[in-house]
Amino acid sequence: MDLQITTLTPLWTGGIETGKVDRIHETGILGSLRWWYEAIVRGLGGMACDPSKGECRFDTEQYAKSNATDERQRLRAAGLCDVCQVFGATGWRRRFRLVVIDDQTKPLWTGNQPLNIRPPDRERGWFLPPGRMGTFTLRIDGDETNVARLLALLRFVERWGSLGAKPQLGYGVVTIQNWDAIREHLSSFSWQQEAQWFASNQPSGGSDLPNLRHFGFFRYRFQPTNTAWWSRIGGFERIVAHVRPFAQQTVPVTPVLKNVWRFQHWQRVWGDERMFWGKVIGNERRRGQVAVSWAYPRTGGWEIRGSAWLHGVQADPVWQMLSDASILNQTLGVTCTPETVRIQNTDDLLSFLEAL
Repeated sequence: MDLQITTLTPLWTGGIETGKVDRIHETGILGSLRWWYEAIVRGLGGMACDPSKGECRFDTEQYAKSNATDERQRLRAAGLCDVCQVFGATGWRRRFRLVVIDDQTKPLWTGNQPLNIRPPDRERGWFLPPGRMGTFTLRIDGDETNVARLLALLRFVERWGSLGAKPQLGYGVVTIQNWDAIREHLSSFSWQQEAQWFASNQPSGGSDLPNLRHFGFFRYRFQPTNTAWWSRIGGFERIVAHVRPFAQQTVPVTPVLKNVWRFQHWQRVWGDERMFWGKVIGNERRRGQVAVSWAYPRTGGWEIRGSAWLHGVQADPVWQMLSDASILNQTLGVTCTPETVRIQNTDDLLSFLEAL
């Protein structure tokens, strides 16, 4: 099965050379798909390990000893969480094969020099490397059930998530061009059935790992009054010449929005801003819990979208800030129409996923 993908913001999947993406690498795509699948499974009450700890290992002996009639239960007994059963673990291969073919992407700008966007009140700013833009095809092989799971996951990623690395810098927003032609392969799958299975088969307990039951998603659409709308954004004065060649494809507004949210609107009583927005202290790195895309053109205007894991902070005021269109209007000099979804329980999550 082939999925025709077009990038809306730069795609970053890493490569052989540090700081350069020589092509679209499957490993970078698989890593992001697994991350989102883990968050969904935890949100629906399933078991999802922390892959960085290598907790799941397939035990052939325990698998053979299991009396379970359900294959997924036998795999749990053999040491595999619900995510590793699909994406693989030590001793257990991935249940599908994903290959990038017909890669027509190219770097958004030449050279490896990152783009430095420095808002007016920042000394260093944000450094954005040249990701790849264009089209490519994902070829997927596997058994019918797991291919359907993967298609449902890719549909979520297309609508609200991201592919590849650096989502906190706005990378990885894509669209599936031939979705109508492949959606029939989802007829045998539903997230509702997945949740019912998890609920009847030892649902997992709490976790400090990303869980889609505590996420918010936002999308802002706007129609600029002129094509150079982006050049008047605070902090863009130094990079106008650099951005102009690709400004009709995508505009890197992520740094200025994060700067305004974090340094002009954040209240200390809401929680530790370093934990929520991410930090780099020596060798310690923590990925931020907010991802917001670059701006990209859509039918009849432009769009920005993002997500926030509302964990470890006062969720209500933080979400109110992120879903406040007036902040974007003032920062970007446009008039936005917002679309927001906040998930607080399993029913919310199921409604959200089934609507995709």
